[in-house]
Amino acid sequence: MPWDNLKPIDLNKIQFIDYPDNGYIKKKSKKRQIVLHHTVSGEGHRGDIATWQKYQSRIAVHIIIARDGSAYQLYNSRYWGYHLGAGDGSLDKHSIAIELDNWGPLTKNGQTVYGNYVDTEKMHYPNKFRGYEYYEYYSDLQIKTAGELILYWHKTYGIPLVYHDDMWNISGKALNGTPGIWTHCSFRSANEKQDCHPQPSLKEMLIALKNVKLGCNKKGFKF
Repeated sequence: MPWDNLKPIDLNKIQFIDYPDNGYIKKKSKKRQIVLHHTVSGEGHRGDIATWQKYQSRIAVHIIIARDGSAYQLYNSRYWGYHLGAGDGSLDKHSIAIELDNWGPLTKNGQTVYGNYVDTEKMHYPNKFRGYEYYEYYSDLQIKTAGELILYWHKTYGIPLVYHDDMWNISGKALNGTPGIWTHCSFRSANEKQDCHPQPSLKEMLIALKNVKLGCNKKGFKF
C-alpha cells in the first residue's frame, strides 16, 4: 500500500462510543506524544471497553481500531486516561493512545496468551520479539487508519512525525517525554508489555509519514 498517499482521517469514519465521563480524566492537556498499543483480545471493541470499566483507575485509550479499519472513539483527544502504567501519570496526560484490536503474542499453532486457539494470519520473528516468536498480523486497513489519525493529530497538536528507531523497546527519550510517535514498548519492559510489535508494514507506514504532503494547519479539536 502506498503509505505516502495517506491523508488526515475523514472524521465521518470515526464512530463515537458512549463512554462514561468517570472512565477518564475530563481535563484538557497539551499533547506531545502518540502511543500505539494493541488489545491482546479477540475481535470487537466492546469486550475491551467492558474490561476497562470494571476498574476505578480510569484506564482508557482514546481510540480503538478494529481489524477492518473502523475507528471507535471513547473520548475527546483533548482529555486523557491512564494507558501507559509508567510513572505518575504525567506521560499519560500529555499523550494520545491508539489501540489496535489484536490477539498479540501467539504460539506457532495459534494459542493466545489467554489459552484460546485462533486461526489468524501470524507475523513470525525467528529471533523472537520480547520473548515471543509469533504475533497476530496487523491488517493493512488498521495500519491505514492509524496513519490517518496520526496525521490528523499532527496537524491539530503539532506532534512531530519523525520516526524513532528505538520505539520498539524501552526508550529513555520516550520516558523523558520526547515528542513524537511511540509504542507501549517504549515505556515498559519486555516482560511487561509486547505492544506493538515491529511488523514491517507498520514500520513502513510510520517512516513514510514524514513524506506526506499536508495542507495548512487548521486546529479544530473536533475529536
